[in-house]
Amino acid sequence: MDSPDIDAFGILEPYEPHETAESTAPGGPRPSPESESVAEMEGNRPHPSTLPATPAVSTTGDRSITAGRDIHQPRNIDMRNSVVAGEEIVEQLAQAHAQPRTDRGLQDPEALRLLAERYVPPQDLLGETPGDEPETAFEVLHGHKFLVIGAQEDHGGQFAASKRLGFELRERHPGLVVREEVIDSEFRLRAEKLLLESEPAAVLIDLRDEANEDIQAVRRDMMGFTRQLERYRSFLIVIIPSKWMSAFEESFPGKTHLLGKPSPVEVFVQHLTRVDARALVEETGCVERLERLWPPQVAEMAEAVSDRIDRDESPEEALKSVLDSESHVWTSTLRQEIERRQQEGNFDWLGLLLAAAVLEGATAQHIVDASGQLLRCNELDVEQPVPLLRPSPVTKLFELTKEYFDPDGRQFPTPGFGPHVLRHFWSDHPDLHEPMLTWLGGLPHKIRDLDSSEMERIADRVAELAEEGGASIALRIARTWGRASLDKDPKKAPPSTTQVGRYQRSIAVRLLTNTAMHSTLGREVRQRLLAWSRDRTNIEIQLLTAEVCAGIGQSFPRIALTRLKHLANSEDDRVRAAVLDAVRRIGGELGTSRFLSYVEEWFDDASPPRLRMLSESVSGVLSEQSEQVEADSATSFWQRAVDTMPPEYLRPAVESWIRAAAAGAPGHSGEMVEPLVRATGSQWFRIVQMQRASRFGPNPPDLRGVEDESVTEVVHQLWTRLDEVDPVWQ
Repeated sequence: MDSPDIDAFGILEPYEPHETAESTAPGGPRPSPESESVAEMEGNRPHPSTLPATPAVSTTGDRSITAGRDIHQPRNIDMRNSVVAGEEIVEQLAQAHAQPRTDRGLQDPEALRLLAERYVPPQDLLGETPGDEPETAFEVLHGHKFLVIGAQEDHGGQFAASKRLGFELRERHPGLVVREEVIDSEFRLRAEKLLLESEPAAVLIDLRDEANEDIQAVRRDMMGFTRQLERYRSFLIVIIPSKWMSAFEESFPGKTHLLGKPSPVEVFVQHLTRVDARALVEETGCVERLERLWPPQVAEMAEAVSDRIDRDESPEEALKSVLDSESHVWTSTLRQEIERRQQEGNFDWLGLLLAAAVLEGATAQHIVDASGQLLRCNELDVEQPVPLLRPSPVTKLFELTKEYFDPDGRQFPTPGFGPHVLRHFWSDHPDLHEPMLTWLGGLPHKIRDLDSSEMERIADRVAELAEEGGASIALRIARTWGRASLDKDPKKAPPSTTQVGRYQRSIAVRLLTNTAMHSTLGREVRQRLLAWSRDRTNIEIQLLTAEVCAGIGQSFPRIALTRLKHLANSEDDRVRAAVLDAVRRIGGELGTSRFLSYVEEWFDDASPPRLRMLSESVSGVLSEQSEQVEADSATSFWQRAVDTMPPEYLRPAVESWIRAAAAGAPGHSGEMVEPLVRATGSQWFRIVQMQRASRFGPNPPDLRGVEDESVTEVVHQLWTRLDEVDPVWQ
């Protein structure tokens, strides 16, 4: 559904500027009643690019209710046009924040520990067997360095089992990194690309949703990859669809494991901790019904029961309702009610229901505003009474009745009903697809004073809708949200780094960050991000892509840095600043050795702008790190740097390396100097380049201008070693 020019869909109307900066300043005249909602000030809220990679608190939009939010108090700031106020206003606008890292990609050690505490292992997964009995999955993995996992059901808990095995490996090998690698067009199972000798890893690859040709490619690559695992002190776990079990068993006899099914009752007990879950199951007599389910379904069911208990439903009623396949009941009842309202021509009720589904928990004003926007997208010109006779937003919400929506709490009586409404309209009403996409794409433009939780709720609802209708939904709407201007002429568009751009782009970043890491939507989204990273014409798209890469970089650094590599070719200062910020954040998470290993591919067919960005990025990462580095990865990087970088880019990178060496512990400098020396390969022309790159000040090699004596000592140490390897003196 995505289009090279989103305006070709007629989604958005251009803004009509009609206010000056003076009229929108605090204390100035209030906007006219006809104007759209205005941006609400929320204090000094930072832009997402300045936030920590893993925020301490994240609002997911679920049951986010704040007292007093129905008292609509917009401030006197109109953000509907370009630069109407100072740049400092940017930091005062609400921003949608990226969700904290999920269970995908690079695994958090604490999350692995929590998983291990409540995980119910199937038979033959963990532990050791005596004598000649068949080995457990862990014994095979630990002994042979790799394991292939399948199950009778393709979604029977294989990923959780793989992470549990990863935790067990960490217990035996402290410092081991557990991470997932995902399949993309540029992915190959190559040890030199995925592994570091200085950082042993357990690599997880999930092939259950991949095409047959991709599974076959991984199967072929495994032959060579597994031979190198011993060298890297690493492990490989591959999850495959059930239909591929015999093929992998033929290729790797004795290295496959058919995952068993643990007791569903035990899984339920581990996930429902607030009540006596075991007694609850026995009292309700639902053991047999539970036994038919696999662990992922049981875990979801326990979460649904917990949500119902949170809403004051008794545990018995909650469990029975969840087991009765409530979504089927919802669909039947909802379909009948929608048909009745359509026959009555009650478009107000239908619009409010859909608006509440998208903005559950938001203010009454915003839900009603969103409903009005939906009616306009359906070409319903609803005549409004004069303001004095117009019902209040809260009164409007009461039209839904408490059977479907609680107007006081602004939530649906049943957890999960809001997303179900949205998916139902999409699946049952294909004629509504285009109006719904137009409506969702326009909401942040039309309702300008959404707070962070409301913005996040919209982004999350669109992600859930994409699960029903495909990744193209998320891509199209994110591209719409990423536009700072509604003007169809890009030359007249205000820069995205102004107030409106950051406000709206943050919603798109959240949506794409979530869907890029999704097990089924992710590949298409990541492929589109790769295409966007190569786009040299659309600054809006480049900025959006850079910020999404910063969001996914903590979990999938290889994916993010590959796309940032292409964005680094941009000559636009705003894009370069966003790329530099993203790369430095990812480098700070990775550490120096892993960072250098990942960005070494930037040298391939590198343009001058990319080499300059690489130099700036390395300098930025090194300025904040002084840890011990892995010699081989550092040597490989600096050899490519000496051969590829022009002097003006090589010098600041080498200087940052020298300063990091000087800032380290005693004896650390020698270990940092040695990769620079080894990178020359004892060839005179490289030695000359390294000497020149390490000279500071306007009159090299005079170091009197270097303020730090320890830096001077490192430089002299480097020069001494370069002289020792210089073939002229040998």
